[in-house]
Amino acid sequence: MKRRVSTAKRIVAVALAATVAVSLTGCKKRKNTNDTTSSDVTTSQSQAAVPETPEVTVTPAPTATPAPTATPAENTDKKDNTTSEPTKTEKPSTGTSTSGGTTKPAATKTPAPAPVATPAPTVKPQVKYTFTVRRHEATCTTQGYDEHICHEWGGMNYNDRFVPAKGHSWDGGIVTKAATYTETGIKTFKCKECDETRTEEIPSLDKTYHIKSVVAPTCTAEGYTIYECNEVPGLTYKGDYKAKLPHAYDAGKVTKPATIYEKGTKTFTCTSCGTTYTEDIPMVEKTWHKGNTVAPTCTEKGYTVYICDQDSALTEKRDYTNALGHAWDAGTVTTAATCTNAGVKTYKCQNTGCTETKTEEIAALGHKWDDGTVTKAPTCTEDGVKTFTCLNDKNHTYTEPVPATGHAWGAGVVTKEATYEEDGERSYTCQNDKTHVHKEVIPALGYTFTETIVPPTCTEDGYTLHTCNENPAKTYQDTPVAALGHQYKEVTTPATCGAPGSVDNVCERCNDKQHVSDTPATGEHQWNEGVVTKEPTATETGIKTFTCTVCSATKTEDIVKVHTHDYTRLGEIVKESSCETEGERWVYCNYEGCNERVLKPMAAIGSHDWDFANAECLKKATCTEQGTMLMHCKRDASHTMTYSYGGTGHVWDEGTITTQPTYDEYGVKTLHCKNCNATKTEKVLPTKYTFTVTVVPPTCTEDGYTMHKCNEDDSFSYKDNIVHSTGHRAAKRVIEPTCKEEGRTEIYCIACGEVSSTFDVTPKKDHTWDDGVVTTKPTAEKEGVKTYTCKVCNETKTESISRLNNSGK
Repeated sequence: MKRRVSTAKRIVAVALAATVAVSLTGCKKRKNTNDTTSSDVTTSQSQAAVPETPEVTVTPAPTATPAPTATPAENTDKKDNTTSEPTKTEKPSTGTSTSGGTTKPAATKTPAPAPVATPAPTVKPQVKYTFTVRRHEATCTTQGYDEHICHEWGGMNYNDRFVPAKGHSWDGGIVTKAATYTETGIKTFKCKECDETRTEEIPSLDKTYHIKSVVAPTCTAEGYTIYECNEVPGLTYKGDYKAKLPHAYDAGKVTKPATIYEKGTKTFTCTSCGTTYTEDIPMVEKTWHKGNTVAPTCTEKGYTVYICDQDSALTEKRDYTNALGHAWDAGTVTTAATCTNAGVKTYKCQNTGCTETKTEEIAALGHKWDDGTVTKAPTCTEDGVKTFTCLNDKNHTYTEPVPATGHAWGAGVVTKEATYEEDGERSYTCQNDKTHVHKEVIPALGYTFTETIVPPTCTEDGYTLHTCNENPAKTYQDTPVAALGHQYKEVTTPATCGAPGSVDNVCERCNDKQHVSDTPATGEHQWNEGVVTKEPTATETGIKTFTCTVCSATKTEDIVKVHTHDYTRLGEIVKESSCETEGERWVYCNYEGCNERVLKPMAAIGSHDWDFANAECLKKATCTEQGTMLMHCKRDASHTMTYSYGGTGHVWDEGTITTQPTYDEYGVKTLHCKNCNATKTEKVLPTKYTFTVTVVPPTCTEDGYTMHKCNEDDSFSYKDNIVHSTGHRAAKRVIEPTCKEEGRTEIYCIACGEVSSTFDVTPKKDHTWDDGVVTTKPTAEKEGVKTYTCKVCNETKTESISRLNNSGK
């Protein structure tokens, strides 16, 4: 199948190359040397612009430019080549051909239009080119054409006047080798034009056969029938194969006994041919008996030892019993606790044979203080002392201060009465200590005043008035504040469109006004923002009305016609689009009377217009090597494409068996390339090889095929009749979420189940746990384990069970 696909690709590639290279069959490297074989030579001339630096890799078509004046002819003969200077204006495809002394007009050539060149800013000098024209006549296998060879610059060479190859004209053919019963014959045909030959195979003569002998099948070999040729005695072949017979095996013999450690072997022998095969004997199943029983200890489990009946050295521990756990006594205080230090209590295990102990800390007692005793009494001015003693240990004490009692003053006695202008006196005596006496001043009664602040004005001073409430004669003024004076500010009352204005100086404090000047009425209206009272259209103006905010006068303004530009009317092209670059053109507004325009881009053509007809062959293809073609874009000759064609390998014919195979020996088949003279040989299998055919159907992703399995030698097995894979058959399914996997929607193949895409994913659900089972019981030393199982997916989780307390609960 790979061979067929590869061949198909090569056919497409060759077809594309053939489209381009129709006119270039037999392409050769251009030379300026003379070719006198089957060609007419003509010299012509033309004028064309010469580039400042000719590009050697570019072969532009010649451009004819009429000569401005006639030039006398001047001929020079060089062997079969003739060079001529025309005596009048010539077209580039017109010349004079000389062959065998006879002069004939050259064929007229219509060159392909050259790409439009950008005009040069200045006129460049024109150069006259002259050509030697050689005519290559068509043959059976190559096309004919005129070859124009430029004398001045090889880059101007070109070919034209192509004529297809004639093709061979075969005769009726003659038998060059007669066919026999064992070999094919050959018929040879000869071309009437070029003497080339070709051959055709003549089938071998038909043979008939009779049965010579029949070989019966055995358990080691197939049966078959031998057929002998009636026309060629001794020529035989085998056919009608019959499958091998099954082996006849005996009841078998134990060749290796089974043990508890290894499988045994039983060997079966064919009674006909002695062929053997073996089967495993299962290992011997072990049996056990009880041995010693080990009792559990505080920390270790108890168990029973089981001994293998077949091998006493092989033992297993089973029937485990839980460890007892320590049985602690009530404990003994081994270090007594004090007020500040912790004590220690020691416990011993009471189980027989266990000497384990453990300790616990006894918390420190802490101080236990009494109510305290005053060891120093306080006075009016000094603190006393109170001492506290620990009831657990009288050596532990601490003290606290007893606050001073402070003075206990009486109501006091007035020893001097106060007046309005003099202080009095009061004496106090401490009731705790009569020697402690305290005196206080009784303030003079004093006059009282009511204060009134009189602020200054523009013309009067301000002050503070103190009015005596007991004696008016004591009333007085103070804190004088000077008069402020006027504080004028110029105030302008603006004139309006119908009333005059004025300018005045006004005191900001007392509003005293002094007139400065008058301003005449302005006569100018104060217009608002205006209101559109008529909307504009594309054909009529609108109206906007403005109102004076002072006198309510109105005015109107026109609103110009409006429309949205519709740039759809095509205008002049400013820059043409090319294969790869955008062009530009003016686009006008489509509304009548509107000449607005914008410059818009024109999309690049986006593809090249390749000149297939004038493709240049850079290298001719063969069966084993690719050729190369060069094409120019018709719109812009600077755009080129180089591509390869051909070189796809030999195209072999069906081949001819040049050596017939026998029963035991290979034959030989010779194959010839249809495009060149290459040959190759292939082996033809001996007739003794037979094949079992199995058809493997295609799957979604794998091709199907027919398997030909060689029964005698697997290396000769092969596949053919490839059937393409069927491809997936898509369907959609929704999978609900579980605690084990996410929910989702899948696109899958209903044939093979392959999932191609997944979407709408939903999260997994939580597990649904059962009530749990205690899988490890707790002890006083170790925590237990409780195992929970999910009712949906059987996943498990565990939780710890707290250790038992000392009582075992």
